[in-house]
Formats: sequence, C-alpha cells, structure tokens
Amino acid sequence: MKKLIMIAFLTLGMGTMIYAQNQATGIKGGLNFSSLSTDGNNDKNLKMGFHAGVFTKIPVSESFAIQPELLYSGKGIKLNYDESTIADGETKFNLNYIDVPVKLVFNLSEDFEFQFGPYFSYLVNANTDTDAELFGGEIDANDELDRDHFNSFDYGLTAGLGFDLDPMIFGLNYNLGLKQVAKDNDLSYDLLGDAKNMVIQAYVGFKF
Repeated sequence: MKKLIMIAFLTLGMGTMIYAQNQATGIKGGLNFSSLSTDGNNDKNLKMGFHAGVFTKIPVSESFAIQPELLYSGKGIKLNYDESTIADGETKFNLNYIDVPVKLVFNLSEDFEFQFGPYFSYLVNANTDTDAELFGGEIDANDELDRDHFNSFDYGLTAGLGFDLDPMIFGLNYNLGLKQVAKDNDLSYDLLGDAKNMVIQAYVGFKF
C-alpha cells in the first residue's frame, strides 16, 4: 500500500511538472470602472481609470491553472452633486494601488475560462479632485486628502471570464474589496464611512 501511495504521488508530481513547463508569462492592461460601496451609490458614481501589469499562467492540469498577477490599478469613486441645491459638479477620490491577484483558472472549453481567487493590494498614492460650482462660484481644487488618510492595505476577491486565444487574451473581471478604505476617526471616514473598493475591469493582453 505504501508503494502504491508513493507511486501515485510521484505520478501526480511528474504530471504537474510537465504541465508547469508549459507556463506562460505575459502583459495585460485595460480599463477600470471603479466605485466605493457608499450609501446611494449608483452608475453615476463610476470613475474611469486603467490597470496594467504582468502575469504568469501556470498549468496544473488540462483544465486547471494558477495565475498570479502584478498590476498597477487606479480605483476610487466619482461623487456627483448634480442633484444638490447648493452645488453642481463632482469630486473624484483617486486611489492608486499595486494589486497582486492570485487566480484559480478553470477551463470551460479550449479557449474560454472562469477565473476566481483572492487579491491583495498596497496603496501607492491617493488624492481628491473637485470641479464644482458652489453658490455660483467655481471650485477647482486638488485637496490634500492624501495617502495618509487611507488604509495602506486592501484585500478582497476577484472573479471573471476570459478568452485565451494564444497568444492573445481578453476578458472581464469584477473585484470586490473586503477591507474598509478610509481610516477610522479620520476625515476620510467622515466622507466615506466604511466603504470598500468595487472595480469592473475590461482587459486585453499577450502571452510570450
């Protein structure tokens, strides 16, 4: 029995090594449509940004792979004052992260796949940008709500669908943050409460 178990593990290990030799590294990038889970959030609050970076796809079997990525990703929210009686305009909260998603990739067909896994993020920089009219006066300012007012680390879940048309890839992802963006007892918390990141991503990329 012990010999059979050893043979089984060796066979599995050799198979994994064979598939791992077919791993591919590539670049990817695309658009972000980001928001934060604040009260009254709607489609008008989506802020457009971008993401770009590198990935490695490591096959484990014919139908399963692991895909770690390293991305620069612009997130945040756009708050509109169009319906306000005292202001007309918008404020953008710009939160820029380094994202490290680790995706489990399930092949649904030869070139169509489902991706799911955790992500971890580090906040590189942050700022707010206001362009509005208040009581007939113009407000055009970059306020100093900088990185120090937000939590440095974020984590959450990512899921999506992709097409692998070797060497080209493209698809859609949805990232759901699980950690509060603003720091407690801070001005950022007064404005955003316990809001968390939410991002829709559309991407294209190439494997080498």
